Amino acid sequence: MPSETTYVHLDTITNAVLSKGFTMNEYKDAVKRPIKNILLLNAPKGVGELDPHTGFRMIRGIARIQEYFERSQHVIDDSSKWIDFESVELMRQLTPVEISELLYIAHASTHLHSPFYYKLQNNYIHLTLPEAMTKVYYRNLDQFYSLLSINITNNMEKKINDKRNKFIFKKTKMITRIPVSEVKDLLPLLKEGVVFSFKKLKIKQEIYEIPIYLAEDRLKFVDRDFPEKDLLGNLCFDEKKQNWFFKEERSL
Repeated sequence: MPSETTYVHLDTITNAVLSKGFTMNEYKDAVKRPIKNILLLNAPKGVGELDPHTGFRMIRGIARIQEYFERSQHVIDDSSKWIDFESVELMRQLTPVEISELLYIAHASTHLHSPFYYKLQNNYIHLTLPEAMTKVYYRNLDQFYSLLSINITNNMEKKINDKRNKFIFKKTKMITRIPVSEVKDLLPLLKEGVVFSFKKLKIKQEIYEIPIYLAEDRLKFVDRDFPEKDLLGNLCFDEKKQNWFFKEERSL
């Protein structure tokens, strides 16, 4: 189910995104190529199969991985930490130092050197953190921009239909997905750490406005109401023209 807020803090140097408010279905919709294999960096016994070389448990096969993702999205904890890999043969060429780096990532939720390994050919490192936060390293940040596009559109569509159906039943309305190019234009804001507040969505003459607040690293306040002094602008959707645009309220 879409959330009332979405938090994003993007680091373009390491391609790491700290976030809250995304669903597993949105992740699946954003991934262009299904993940074939994953190493579970801190999985308990009974999950996946043990890889004797690394000591990590692993899951092989697209169908099994999808099942794991479906199960893990219903568990409220910080146990889901994984890295994808292309080839079992190459994965088993990891050195003790490289394996220790993966152990460090699982423990500290940050990397020592590059988070992308030649022997793994990984596209992601996915770390579920306390308070429903998630940190993901993306080899290609376009995957994240696509994810955010899906998330914003889903939340906006839900809000529009909630308002339409408040007093009288109407057919569910579909809206035009926000272009990835428009999402990329928000990069200066995303790098600072922002909250998209769908619960404070406003309607002005058939234009829906999603307030975007400066949150930085105030993670404890992500789900609370932000003061207007933190308002950076509004991401707007014109229902009549079916187009998106950003309206700045103040500069960074």
